[in-house]
Amino acid sequence: MDTKELTPRFFDYADVRRDAVPASFRTWQNHARSLMEPLVALMEPGKAQLDIEGMASDHDANADRLEALARPFVLFCHWERSTKAYQDERDASLLAKSKAWFRDALLIGSDPESDQFFGYSANFHQHSVEMGLLVIGLELSRDWLWDELSASERERILSWLESDVGNGHHWNNHMFFGIFVLEFLQREGRLREAYRGVVDRWFEELEGMYADEGWYMDGMNQAFDFYNAYAWHYYSMWWVALYGESDTGRCDRFKARTRRFLQDYPAFFADSGEHPAFGRSIAYRFNATAPFGLAQAMGALPMEAAAARGLCQRSLEFFLSKPITQSQGCLSLGWYDEFLPMVEVYSTGGSPYWAAKAFSPLLLSPDDPFWAEDEAGSEGGSARSAIALKAPCLIVRKADREVEIINAGSQIASTNTRFGPHKWGRLSYKSAWGFALAKDASLYPFDGGLTAQKRGSELVYGRHYTAPFAIEEDRMGCLYSLGGKLEQFQVSVETRVWWKGNWQLIVHRAIAKDAATLRHGSYALPVSNDQEARLSESFPMVSASNGSQGVALYSLCGFANASYDNRLKEADGPRRHIQTPFHATAILEAELGANETRDLALLHWAGTNEEEGQAWAVSSLSEGLWKLEHPLLGEWTVKDDSLPSVD
Repeated sequence: MDTKELTPRFFDYADVRRDAVPASFRTWQNHARSLMEPLVALMEPGKAQLDIEGMASDHDANADRLEALARPFVLFCHWERSTKAYQDERDASLLAKSKAWFRDALLIGSDPESDQFFGYSANFHQHSVEMGLLVIGLELSRDWLWDELSASERERILSWLESDVGNGHHWNNHMFFGIFVLEFLQREGRLREAYRGVVDRWFEELEGMYADEGWYMDGMNQAFDFYNAYAWHYYSMWWVALYGESDTGRCDRFKARTRRFLQDYPAFFADSGEHPAFGRSIAYRFNATAPFGLAQAMGALPMEAAAARGLCQRSLEFFLSKPITQSQGCLSLGWYDEFLPMVEVYSTGGSPYWAAKAFSPLLLSPDDPFWAEDEAGSEGGSARSAIALKAPCLIVRKADREVEIINAGSQIASTNTRFGPHKWGRLSYKSAWGFALAKDASLYPFDGGLTAQKRGSELVYGRHYTAPFAIEEDRMGCLYSLGGKLEQFQVSVETRVWWKGNWQLIVHRAIAKDAATLRHGSYALPVSNDQEARLSESFPMVSASNGSQGVALYSLCGFANASYDNRLKEADGPRRHIQTPFHATAILEAELGANETRDLALLHWAGTNEEEGQAWAVSSLSEGLWKLEHPLLGEWTVKDDSLPSVD
């Protein structure tokens, strides 16, 4: 590989005429500027932090302060680079104030004698994360910040960054951050032979986490989720762009994996631009599109560039159309709005600015094909209605204009359950529906799958560790256990799922060693302040509608009654849905005795067409062959040797 191929197609806007800058480029500039404006209002001379309101993390105050500088700094660097191609008169003062403040804040914060000192990094400290991101910002801002510092000022910052040398980093995507710090130190003359060896060792560890199909397991988290996009493929492309000359073979592998990942990844986005709320850190929202711009810059984009830009823009503008800011006008912690209960304990007020990475397209020249107005051509991914991904154990499928993730096996490590295992453990996740939290953080929520409760106990258990045995475009099968070691309570479950339109056919075979209550919950129907939930319970059918969306469950066998898990008025307790103040979850219930084995089968619907949400008629539930009839969808025949005979 010629090292000239590593040169990214960005940074140089010298030949771009101001009158040739396309409207799409200006749109992105304006979005970035609008996100910067409330941050600039918080910039106080002599301070090395932006006092962004929000919860405190479980790190420490210094980590929160640095996070609230490093992440907005990277956002600013993306926007500032773009203004070299085009800027309005109104941009000048914002640019000048921001440049001066970030420069001074970095110098003050890295000064051990200052009362604004960030403190040094340490083993497994959050500073390692923010320092790694900060390096990308320093590379982006060389012309106006780093290269303009005096030798002593650069030495001060380098000395501070050196406190990360030798530190432990969590065995997941965090190892990238240690690599970026060491690479920057080497580039700036702090070269030690050991650094190169450590970088190579960390890369061996990171590459060992690669599964296949463009997916990495996120190390100690044992999870596959959107971190694959906005961490693994974002940082690997940045390393190729900035430091890849040291190992062109690794560059080839990273680019090939990013290209492979992005072949299917567009299928995870609904027509609206929303992606399903799945996994941790969903408060980063539109950060899910982070790798597209860098992939285009590095020649690793497997789709039409303009189509990629359209996807990224729909994602960005979907969330910007929601009330996602807090009282200061800064990005809030939440999904559709500010909602702190859903946020992980490592988050703080500055955390949502991880979404700055979604603005990597602004590093592309305005004359790049990415900015073409014509989005004709493939939008990427496959024309198939469902894509089965064996590596992450996920099936992503399109239903009408929304996206559903059928979760065959992604999970969170037992050491990280404090993040909420339900964020990876539900049977499926769907854009526009979101999910609900349990009434108590120690309990598993009822929506989106099967839960179990030992007779006489208050604890509710959901799926956590999962072993898949079927990951196909038309079906899923997995084996798991519901229960916990403290109660030594366990229900073995074998689950199979098929789908048609917005319906799922779900068959569980449950083996209970203790008397237990099993519940299968629908998606949690979001209900806003101006909507009224309509509930209908006539067993074996139970449903709910908010006037535009609906959910329904229909029992085929094994369940005895139906109920709801709702919050439909303020008196029902605190808000629990990640999208709206209120929600309704339809539930089917079954009581199993000790040492009882039972088949539980149901149909699950979530859609917008009430006619599609009508009940199915059963033609036959014979062993290995089930036939159903629907007034809109017609016949549904499912053949599988595992299907039981139901009288």
